[in-house]
Amino acid sequence: MARFSLVLILCFPALALAQHEEEVAPRLAEYWARKTVAVQPKLHPKARALELVVHAGVIPNDAFLIYIPVGARVAYHLTERWALEASFGYHLQADTGLRDYLEENDAQLRARLRDRQQLSASAGLCWSPVYGKAALGAGTIVHFDGYLLAGGGIVRTEEEEAIELDAATRPDFHLGLGLRVFFGSRWLVRLEYRQHLFLRPTDGSGGGGGVGFPSEISVGVGVLLGGR
Repeated sequence: MARFSLVLILCFPALALAQHEEEVAPRLAEYWARKTVAVQPKLHPKARALELVVHAGVIPNDAFLIYIPVGARVAYHLTERWALEASFGYHLQADTGLRDYLEENDAQLRARLRDRQQLSASAGLCWSPVYGKAALGAGTIVHFDGYLLAGGGIVRTEEEEAIELDAATRPDFHLGLGLRVFFGSRWLVRLEYRQHLFLRPTDGSGGGGGVGFPSEISVGVGVLLGGR
């Protein structure tokens, strides 16, 4: 009888533990199989949203002119990372003074002066691999979105009678990168750099031509409409 009691005493904890494991096992499996989610969702979802932006900038790397492109961009966000974008810009111009100097001294102006950009239009693809936030002082958090872009379009150049250069529409390609900084749930500011490449027109004597490399730096203000 004493031996039977000892066996019951030794077996009871094992039986209780086995029963406990049977009850806890499904919960453990559910716990380890669960997916990890973000503690805080994005405050600025872009998927299926329309982005409207007005922008102004500068193209400083032309020897004769400083261009100030002003215009608008429209982007449709296919997903949080990918978007299709169309852009238009009108190029205001300011002479650097080099043109007047060459005209006064007749320093081979025909060979050096090539074109004057008037406006541009393009379409492209935008990829946003980076989304994050930064703390600015106590209680101020700024959300941002980094992106890369590539595309192509046209550049319209003006007529230059002095070198027999007709107005022309030339193909243009660009690569770029930028940063969206969000304010509220819809408003944003875009800081952007675009490196353009376009085929220059030739003048009446067959001079000019070649490839132009305008570098555009711009700032835009925009809004997100729709989206999920």
